Amino acid sequence: MMDLASFGKGYELKKFFKNSFKALQKNNIKYLIIDVRSNGGGSVTNSTFISRFIAAQQFKISDSLYAIKKGGPYQRYIQNHFWNNLFIAFLTKKKKDGNYHFGFFERHYFKPKKSHHFDGKVYVLTGGNSFSATTLFVNSIIKQENVIVVGEETGGGAYGNSAWLIPDVKLPETGLRFRLPLFRLVTDKNIPKNGRGVQPEVFTPPTVEDVKKGTDYKLDKALELINKDKAQQKN
Repeated sequence: MMDLASFGKGYELKKFFKNSFKALQKNNIKYLIIDVRSNGGGSVTNSTFISRFIAAQQFKISDSLYAIKKGGPYQRYIQNHFWNNLFIAFLTKKKKDGNYHFGFFERHYFKPKKSHHFDGKVYVLTGGNSFSATTLFVNSIIKQENVIVVGEETGGGAYGNSAWLIPDVKLPETGLRFRLPLFRLVTDKNIPKNGRGVQPEVFTPPTVEDVKKGTDYKLDKALELINKDKAQQKN
């Protein structure tokens, strides 16, 4: 079981993923549970990296990724506004729709890892606190036969989200702080644009008894599915 509470930078996640999947292969592990119920997202580089160990075929993380404009009259209140504007100026291109598109990620396909690729069954636990890069990770592998998403709808949108550069903003009079995403990311244009999150394949909501007993009902369901699959393999 891999309890993955963040895709944030600074945790040496790439090293962790490499060592983990190497160990899975070395020990001939056939079943893997990945818990992203409390994963609020983080670095797309990290979420894409783990996807490549599981993905059966090449995949994109976005159909479109764009900023509406560069700068603005209030940019002085936005953290790192100079570098953000520089990023948009040099790494994006203005298209006919008037938006500044990050073309590389709109075109680029990521290939599965060859070394220590996991071909067993994967059970991904999701919930309302699964956001941002976590939804990109789930979307990249959910269609595979060997991947089963267990739990509840993700908090992050299935169709897309506001992401990529997310600087802090401090209002001048009140000192109020908030984060301001500068890019709009559409994960898959074929997904209904209805504001919903990624839907689990095995919906596992809490019951009154689960709450009273404090049981981990989503994990229990994943273990139940694993035991059922093992029994079928024996027969």
